[in-house]
Amino acid sequence: MIRDALIKTVLSLCAALVLLGVLGYVFEPELEAFARWVAERLGVAGLAAIILVTDTFVPPFPNDVLLLVIAKSELKAGWPLHVGMLGAASAVAGIQGWALGRWLGRNPFVLAVLGEFTVEHEDRIRRYGFWAVLAGALTPFPFSVTCWGAGALGLGFRPVLTASLFRLPRFYLYYGVIVTGVSFFGRV
Repeated sequence: MIRDALIKTVLSLCAALVLLGVLGYVFEPELEAFARWVAERLGVAGLAAIILVTDTFVPPFPNDVLLLVIAKSELKAGWPLHVGMLGAASAVAGIQGWALGRWLGRNPFVLAVLGEFTVEHEDRIRRYGFWAVLAGALTPFPFSVTCWGAGALGLGFRPVLTASLFRLPRFYLYYGVIVTGVSFFGRV
């Protein structure tokens, strides 16, 4: 069961990367114009603020789009710092999402819905909760959802903080994949 889910996840990620590469090739001039426009208007601080909001709440778009803005604008000159700032903002957002979930987990309605589940599966939550948040931190799955869930289900602060710190290398890795994909599919 876990193996099947892992295979499906890897295949989905590969398909998404190929699709993004093809779309990047077809719409390269439009992407570059959009990236320049966003970078000029918002800068790195604006991009970090967007990440902070989208990784605290459920995002309407994948925040990896903002890495594309860095890759396709003048911000690419300082990409190590800029990508790190976005990764740090995302890690902070994970903690905020956990705190929000913790607060919601005390709500009488949420307690009524999760109460039996939490008591019944407390051991599993403690044993596998870190791994669930880590999966959310490293994959395209909405990170905010795993952090909210961890908070609502009572997972402790330390596992969430530790898993959230993996957002930093994830952002560098995804930036590398985006740059490699753009250069592989992009026009010369």
